[in-house]
Amino acid sequence: MQPTRSIICLALLAALPAVGLAQVDIPTGSQADLLRAVTEAPALNAAARRTAAARERIDSSGRLADPELEGMGSRMVGPMNERATMWEVNVRQPLPKRGERAADRDRARAAVLMSEADYALMAGEMAADTAMALAEAQGAEARILLLEAQIARLDPVLRSIESRLATTGGRIADRLTVQSRIAAMQLMIEEERRMAADALAEARGRLGLRPDAPLPAFAAPDVSEINPDNAAIVLLAAARTTEANAMIKMAHASANPMTSVGVRFEQERRAMGNDNTVGIALMTDLPFRSRRYARADVRAAEAERSAAETDATAARYRITAALTRVDRAERLAATARRLSSETLARLNAELDTMLSSASVGTAVMGESTVLQTVELLEMATDTDLQVIRSDTAVRTARAELWRYLPTNRFPNPNRTELP
Repeated sequence: MQPTRSIICLALLAALPAVGLAQVDIPTGSQADLLRAVTEAPALNAAARRTAAARERIDSSGRLADPELEGMGSRMVGPMNERATMWEVNVRQPLPKRGERAADRDRARAAVLMSEADYALMAGEMAADTAMALAEAQGAEARILLLEAQIARLDPVLRSIESRLATTGGRIADRLTVQSRIAAMQLMIEEERRMAADALAEARGRLGLRPDAPLPAFAAPDVSEINPDNAAIVLLAAARTTEANAMIKMAHASANPMTSVGVRFEQERRAMGNDNTVGIALMTDLPFRSRRYARADVRAAEAERSAAETDATAARYRITAALTRVDRAERLAATARRLSSETLARLNAELDTMLSSASVGTAVMGESTVLQTVELLEMATDTDLQVIRSDTAVRTARAELWRYLPTNRFPNPNRTELP
């Protein structure tokens, strides 16, 4: 029995360093490829059109009412059978409330800023979600490669055990142990394949792609590229603040009276001659109730402005938390790689000791050397899996930085300078 175990241990010992030192290369693409796929997404094209619509509304803001023309004709018959024909023409020009047009233009410009910030925010969210899905899929594929390599190394061992059993020189328990381990890893591979397929399907769904369309490679911005003051979520809050200021101006303007001026011309035709009358009319309302409503609108707009400023502060905190999360993930990944190397060295030393004991016949009677060796290989695989998971966590944390990239990194085809 001892020679059989020694042969099997030699095969597993040769496999262990290969498992421990196996590194899976994760392809990394350029940010331009991922940005190109994001900007071509249907959802982002819709956001770009909303930006164009908001920009067109600037031309319709601060509008001045059209002049009004009124004409009237009448025929008069008096008690003495006197007759007269009267014609009257009135031209009126309604005037906007003081400050109303400027406030309306400011509100339209704020709407453009909000739509542009919303475009960049949607692009960042889409890029982040896509990159995170790609990171999860690539992590699952790396784990699949590792498990497949482990199965490939256990297959010769299983064949060796079966050949020994055919000559009555092996143990059935050893074969069952290896078969159970291979079956467990095959199940893990199927689960990882499902996770990878789900992640890729989610990425294609985010980008509005066909199920068989190619996807860009994973890419993520660096920490040095993040500036909280230029992030889309912060600029969106700033645009909301601008809109609230415009609403305050609108509320103040609504408290002012509405006026209109007009010119009246009247002609009365009589038998003795024509009577011509020219007059000027001025109309204004009395805004007693409007001022009370305006004060309520001002308070509401001030509350909206305070909420937007608070949202901007909270967004800066979230950006800082995301940056520190990347730093922690990178430090954890470095620690995992260092400890993985040390753990694999200890496992190799332990397996060397076990092999030496088995070769000189000092192994404990009744203890399966194959089982212990498979357990050591399983520990080595778990160590590599921890490294893969920590690297995936780093890529996921970096992918989240897409949400906070400066807005000028997301080109909007409908973006122009505001008038």
